[in-house]
Amino acid sequence: MYRNTATSGRSSSVGWFLTIGAGLALALLAPAGSFAQTLSYTPSAYGTYAFVGNTVLVSQTAPASLAGLCGTSTEPLNTTGTAAGVTVLPLVSGGAANTAVSDNEQQAQAQSSTASISLLAGLITASAINAVSTTTIDNNGNFQLSSAGSNFSNLSVLGQNYNGPVAPNTRINLPLLGYVVLNEQSSNISAENATLTINMVHVYVTVGNLLGLQVGTQIIVSSASSGMYNVNAPGIIGGYSFGTQVSGGILASSPSASEVLPCLGTGGNVLTNTQVSVNLPSILTTGTLVDTVESNLTPSYSSGQNTSTIQALNLLNGLVTASLLQAQVSASIVDGYWNATLTGQDSFVGIAVAGHPEITDNIPDNTVVPIAGLGTLYLKEIIYYDAPSGIEVRSVELVVNQVNIYGLPVGLDVIVGDAYISLVQHYIGPS
Repeated sequence: MYRNTATSGRSSSVGWFLTIGAGLALALLAPAGSFAQTLSYTPSAYGTYAFVGNTVLVSQTAPASLAGLCGTSTEPLNTTGTAAGVTVLPLVSGGAANTAVSDNEQQAQAQSSTASISLLAGLITASAINAVSTTTIDNNGNFQLSSAGSNFSNLSVLGQNYNGPVAPNTRINLPLLGYVVLNEQSSNISAENATLTINMVHVYVTVGNLLGLQVGTQIIVSSASSGMYNVNAPGIIGGYSFGTQVSGGILASSPSASEVLPCLGTGGNVLTNTQVSVNLPSILTTGTLVDTVESNLTPSYSSGQNTSTIQALNLLNGLVTASLLQAQVSASIVDGYWNATLTGQDSFVGIAVAGHPEITDNIPDNTVVPIAGLGTLYLKEIIYYDAPSGIEVRSVELVVNQVNIYGLPVGLDVIVGDAYISLVQHYIGPS
């Protein structure tokens, strides 16, 4: 199975991957004389966020990011987010959010728009708050930053109205509470990288107050961050892994124990997310989940590996069981010969599917099992991508496409054990 992009649905388009054994390897040659530098794009955005120290009071709404995808100069990436308003009094009320992030060969951009919001029991209100952060690189390799498009509509702070653009880092004191910074901007620009983060409203609670908010509480509305980096390596390794995910209908659940591989690498260190168990009533239970990501980017060699390991799977009360599942993907590229590889493999211990005795630990990759009166089960699923070059391994995927005795909605998609890795190459300098 091939997929054209990291966000597309199932596809049968043919790519240029060479299967070797149970995995996959890709070999490419780059032009001689290219510099071992690769552009990385890092846009992200969200609507509203509130926290004190390490305690989250309001989770980021409508988050959008290209983290783990890293971007490519040959086929731009983009993603969006949307969320209804939230009510956590006296912090925030309202604030429907829409976000978008994108990249292309010479630009990374993030946008966040928040509507009809009230903060601090009405001390701060606005009809719309828009943040736009853009990082670009010109034909000479020079970076530029822009906040054009960032503005307010009917913002009121202690009765003072603001419309349109506001000067960066405008600070307004909030008596007996703290202060708020409008159009808060932090940036960095050099020959190697450039970043611009914009928080259109950033509240800081610095003293005890009648609202009962803890000192140190912060509220951010409409945040957008863009950045581009020249990485001194022949390629950038991106990706992620997660334990379980359910999408479609009211039974949806976010990825469990997820870990994202930073586009700038981990320096060879393994990042790990461990979760004791998952219990999704009427769908699945698991034992311990462990997801890892790692990469090492050097001037002559880039490499990475992501894994997802799940113990004691029980899907649909015994329909699918397994003692252990592990999905693993890896990528590497060497300077000089510019030889690149992408590999993926999956392993089972004690796999069993009710009514299908032919299913054992040694089944081949991309085994498809029709489940009568329910849908289709995919085992040891390997998915190939060509923009950016990538591979994804899913240990188990159940797609519900029939009315069933379990009461599951048609269109439900259950994934167990997912590891994805990508390789981005963009050479800077003469060929």
